[in-house]
Amino acid sequence: MASNRARVLFATLLLPALAPAQTAATNPQTPARRVAAAVPQAKALEQAARLDALLERALRRTGEQPAATVDDATFVRRAHLSIVGRIPTLAETEAFLADQSPNKRADLCDRLLDAPGRTSHFANFWFDLLRVRSRNVALSGEPFAHWLREAVRNDVPYDRMVREMLVAEGAGHKAGNGATGMLLRDTNMPHDAMANALRLFLGTRLECAQCHNHPFDVWTQKQFYAMAAFFGGIRYRENTLPNLVGLRTELANADERTRQQALQLVRRMNQGIEGSGTGVERLPKDYKYPDAKPGDRVPAGTLFGNAVKLKPAAKTDGQRQRRNRDGGADDGPAIGSRSSLADWLTSPKNPRFAAVIANRMWARTFGRGLVEPIDDWRQDTRAVHPELLDALESLLVDLDFDLRQFERVLVLTELFQRESVAADESGGAFRFQGPLLRRLSAEQMWDSLLTLVFDDVDERLRDPDARAKPVYEQYDELAKADAKELIAMVESRRDQPMRRLQEERAEAAKRLREADAELQQRARPLLRQLAQARRDGDQQRMAEIAQQLENMGLPIGQRSARGREGEFVRASDLQQPAPPEHLLRQFGQSDRETVDAASTAATVPQVLTLLNGFLDQRVLAGKSALRRDLDLAANGERRVSIAFLTTLNRPPSDAELQQWRRAIAVEGPTAIDDLVWVLCNSNEFRFLR
Repeated sequence: MASNRARVLFATLLLPALAPAQTAATNPQTPARRVAAAVPQAKALEQAARLDALLERALRRTGEQPAATVDDATFVRRAHLSIVGRIPTLAETEAFLADQSPNKRADLCDRLLDAPGRTSHFANFWFDLLRVRSRNVALSGEPFAHWLREAVRNDVPYDRMVREMLVAEGAGHKAGNGATGMLLRDTNMPHDAMANALRLFLGTRLECAQCHNHPFDVWTQKQFYAMAAFFGGIRYRENTLPNLVGLRTELANADERTRQQALQLVRRMNQGIEGSGTGVERLPKDYKYPDAKPGDRVPAGTLFGNAVKLKPAAKTDGQRQRRNRDGGADDGPAIGSRSSLADWLTSPKNPRFAAVIANRMWARTFGRGLVEPIDDWRQDTRAVHPELLDALESLLVDLDFDLRQFERVLVLTELFQRESVAADESGGAFRFQGPLLRRLSAEQMWDSLLTLVFDDVDERLRDPDARAKPVYEQYDELAKADAKELIAMVESRRDQPMRRLQEERAEAAKRLREADAELQQRARPLLRQLAQARRDGDQQRMAEIAQQLENMGLPIGQRSARGREGEFVRASDLQQPAPPEHLLRQFGQSDRETVDAASTAATVPQVLTLLNGFLDQRVLAGKSALRRDLDLAANGERRVSIAFLTTLNRPPSDAELQQWRRAIAVEGPTAIDDLVWVLCNSNEFRFLR
């Protein structure tokens, strides 16, 4: 097969140079209501037409023309990738191409916006922006991921989402407190939390002013601390485990391993947010500017827009004296300054809040923002089409910050139906004659490959809280436990994995002993062949032998060829982020250490991953939907058509059809595998066109 592929690699040169959702309504990630139930399609189309008119007027002023409208094959692929984050299936592609309805493009967009895949795909957007990690040092990120999925599924307005994250309090692992995840992502670093919030929600990069006046913008170090004051007094522990009286005594009687595990569990369950904000912060001891002295108290104050009025401290508030980070006394009682910050930041009158997220959504849909960089707006920042950005901001406010309805208007535009345009390598402004030609994200790539394997990958979507449930259950169990029960819990859970492993090994040994001696004798030659194929790295041969062993009643080696089914779910349902060796990370998924850290750069490991891994093991040699469709095809012409319609979502050209029919006639079944390999490794597959 390898020699065939080397020989047919030239076939990629024949590919053009790059210049209805079927899931049931009961799917747990289906949006809570249909888009048409809130806004009639006709009105959304009118809103889209107004945006198109503004864009075309701006292009005429510069003497430019919009790109041509794409064909149906390009549109069905683009709509699926943009809205639900995967390529369409063979059935979805053929149904759309056969549809003669004049309104079929708008109807398709509405169906996809109502599909569970949209929840999955948009959750990935938030996971990346908000640096969601399933596992942190002493904190699970799964409650935060659950909260975000539910916010997307229920169309929680964007301004409300941001407010809830900014004011969240309580135990981070308790059900219903997932919004604490944003601030807990910067545990014990409130200054970083503030700077990240401004970058995300206002497009303002204030972090460079933490140690000195900003070298490239107008912000001063004192302004940095005035913003940090909104988070003054915040604490990152929530002591909600009142039953652990006598824990020290119980720990003294336990062995060292139990003692360490118990303390780790208590620390983990005590992670949370406490303190609504004192509205005061102190300047650092090395402050050097003449407008204040080191250690001076700085009241909370905003950078621009309307001034914030802080609530006076209530006389009944307790004023326990704690030590702050510089060793001085705590600067007073909580006065709800975080809530005041949320009021100011999310206000429709804030000069940047709506504009920044509208620009992010525009960049997500069309490949680039009207303002770039999207998270570094300055006083002299100007959009490439200012009137269009103003219209987007007004539209979002009119839609009450409903991001799904806002996305709907964007994908109903004529711009969304234009041919894609490559970026100007000279650095000139991208003016949006069409969407930007760009590579698929890691999540789009993974979810699209799964679409080749399963008839309906969205049927595999889990409940939004599936990964968070064990965290909630453990918290509830611990919240009810006393000190003795905690120790017993730790000891019991430590022993459970070993007992489970021992039971599994005993069961496997029993099955082996019970196997018929003749069966084992017949299997030995195949086992030797399997070992040799594994040494040779011949994945196809490994899969063939594994299938033979399974047919004989000894499914040895099957897992190595196919992998665990539980791992083959959509990217949003996997561990966040995926492990470093996973295909998602190979294709640039963010490590979630910094904001917007995902990459779409091409690398050699990406090619090797597709050549030697997923395609061979899961698509070509496995029991995939594509493999089944190819095997059931009536003739070679239909097989070639299926390969193109499933991977690239278009029919083959006459030249492509003729070449590959000839190859099938000469080389037999291996030629169709080579075709799938060529198509999936082509730029046409890996790019959003």
